[in-house]
Amino acid sequence: MSFIVAPELEKGVRFYILGLAPNAARLSIRFWLETDFGTLANHYLRFVADMRIEPAPRDPHPALWKYLAEIAVLGKRENVPPNLAGEWMRAILTGTSYPLTLLSTVLMRLRADKHVNALRVSILKSLLIRNYDREVPVALDPANTDKGYLLGRLFAVYEHVQTAALGSKINATIKDKFYGAASAQPRKVFSLLEKGSANHLSKVGKLSPGRKVNLQKEIGEIMAVMQPGADPFPAALSTEEQALFGLGYYHQRNEFFRSQKDDAVISEETVR
Repeated sequence: MSFIVAPELEKGVRFYILGLAPNAARLSIRFWLETDFGTLANHYLRFVADMRIEPAPRDPHPALWKYLAEIAVLGKRENVPPNLAGEWMRAILTGTSYPLTLLSTVLMRLRADKHVNALRVSILKSLLIRNYDREVPVALDPANTDKGYLLGRLFAVYEHVQTAALGSKINATIKDKFYGAASAQPRKVFSLLEKGSANHLSKVGKLSPGRKVNLQKEIGEIMAVMQPGADPFPAALSTEEQALFGLGYYHQRNEFFRSQKDDAVISEETVR
């Protein structure tokens, strides 16, 4: 896609941006910026690149308020922390680091409602890139050795094993019960998940031996990438590693969905 810039917006044309927020019956100034169009455009393009995730959200170009709604209690725009919204917007426009409260707020929402979606994960990804100078994958990266990323992937596999054994009609999946604890204190949770997975794999084997083998292979490949000699299930994960956990979980879970869609297409073509 190409863009044509109007002549009046050539390099050097100044832009002035005033950020306001309601404060009781008054308005308070959040920020004041003076810049040129080229700088502003580059900062926005960087924001778009940092937020890119696969699979992408349904809306390929979400408005900023949609991202902000994901960090608000109950997803209501009136619950967006006003200071955080202003600080994040200023960081986007100036190309600087995002407020660290953005990371803690997203992680808190994930622990609260377990809704790991594209918008939230893209925020985590952008924070890892901009604030921690991380090279973060856009899509599933089987070679990634980051501890948090691997544990997130493994958690998604355990959840998939549970679904394969018990069906989709489960009152509460392991994500519903354990996502918050697994992403913050994996040692307390993953030993339980490992035992539960063994029981679920036994049930899967009775239904489909081949599927059981594939799932065991998936678990083995993830465990093999973990650093030799290191504790696979550490006592705690830092906020940075918790962000990677969410990213790894999202990538792995959606890889299963993609594979199921591919299998459905192949089956349909075979019938035809």
